[in-house]
Amino acid sequence: ERFWYAMPYHKGDHLGVVTNKLHEKSNELTEENMQTILSYQQSLLQTLNEYHTAGLWHKDVKPDNIIIHDGDAHLVDLGLVTPLASAMTLTTHGTEYFRDPELVRQSMRGVKVHQVDGSKFDVFGAGAVLYFMLENTFPAHGGLSDFSKESPESIRWIVRRAMADYDKRYASVEEMLIDIETILNAKSISGVRPADLPSMGGEPPSGQVRRLPAKSTPSTGGGPFKTRA
Repeated sequence: ERFWYAMPYHKGDHLGVVTNKLHEKSNELTEENMQTILSYQQSLLQTLNEYHTAGLWHKDVKPDNIIIHDGDAHLVDLGLVTPLASAMTLTTHGTEYFRDPELVRQSMRGVKVHQVDGSKFDVFGAGAVLYFMLENTFPAHGGLSDFSKESPESIRWIVRRAMADYDKRYASVEEMLIDIETILNAKSISGVRPADLPSMGGEPPSGQVRRLPAKSTPSTGGGPFKTRA
C-alpha cells in the first residue's frame, strides 16, 4: 500500500563543490581537467540511460544532485522521478537554469507527460551540468549561454546540442553519451572536432555502430534496473 525507495550512501561532495575546487586550481582547464569533467559526464549519462531505458524520467538533474565518490558521479534525489508514460499533467518542478524552458511552456499548456518525451528534458539538464563544469556557473541563457573560459569546441558543441530547442537536441542521452565517449577515447581531447563526433557522422569510439535502445515507456517504469555487484 506504500511506495518507497532506498539509495546507497555516497560519501563525497556534490558536483558544485567539486567543480569550484577544479576551477580554483587554475584559470584554465588542462587536458587532465577535461578528462575528469568528461568522465563525470559519462557516469551521469550512463545512469540517466538506465532510467530512460526503464521508462523513468529523473526530472531534477543538477550539480547539487550529483555526488562525486570514488571518481564516479552518482545521481541522487529521486523525489521527482516520473514514469515517462504517466497520464499526469506536466509540472514545472525542477531547478531554474537546469530545467528546460520547453518543459515550463508545455506544462502551462496543460500537456500530459506521455504526450512528450520527458527523457529529452533530462538531456537538457545533462547539457546544463556539462556547461556548469566547463564554466563554473549556471547557464543563465540556456542553449544561448556564452562560454567565457577556454574549452574544446567539440565539447561546447555537445553542450549546445543538448540544450538546443526540444526538436533539435539529442534524441536521447545514449546519443549524447556516444559523443562524450568519442572524445574521452581520443588521443587528444582538444584535437577532436565537432565533425568527428558520431552524431555528426564521425566514427563511434570502438569503430563499431552502437544501436540506440528502442523507446519503451510502460507506466510502471519497465524495470528492473541492473543488479549492482
